[in-house]
Amino acid sequence: MNQLLNPNIFTFGFPALLAWTAAYSVYEPLTYLLIPAISESKTVKTYYDPKKIPFGVVVFGDYIYSTFLLLVAQVLITAIKGVAAPTGIVDWFQRFLMFVGVQWAGDLTFYNIIKNAPPLTRYIKFFQDYTSEVGVWAAIGDSVYGLFWFALTQIFASSVPAVIQVALISLFMFLSLVLSF
Repeated sequence: MNQLLNPNIFTFGFPALLAWTAAYSVYEPLTYLLIPAISESKTVKTYYDPKKIPFGVVVFGDYIYSTFLLLVAQVLITAIKGVAAPTGIVDWFQRFLMFVGVQWAGDLTFYNIIKNAPPLTRYIKFFQDYTSEVGVWAAIGDSVYGLFWFALTQIFASSVPAVIQVALISLFMFLSLVLSF
């Protein structure tokens, strides 16, 4: 089991960032199809409708925001736990919960900024409508999404060759280009 927890994805480094991005490249297209199919939310359905919001805006916006949160969490987790890989699944999950704390702080900060911002762009207006409609469920959904993303990231970091990860990222970027233009 401990072999699956190496390398440490909770500390900043190329293997962690590569696996994070490769996992996203596989996971995001699946969730792009699944989330609107199971959600009752009007704004969620709008977000995942490429006729209303371009695919690239959704996937790259989500990646940029989430990766920023990952970087903040990695600094915090490294300061608390050090650079050693998790010693077991409980330690791994504790680190993930630290990320969730950072994610909730980021989501609540984003909410407060968006809520008080003038609706100067479609992006700001959309997220004002979204947060008004779904409320705290947005952060809960982000946490659940994050758990699966982190689990896949750990699998990629420990088991998938870097060349395959880069290939998956490249194909995802190409797919994003094709679907966005």
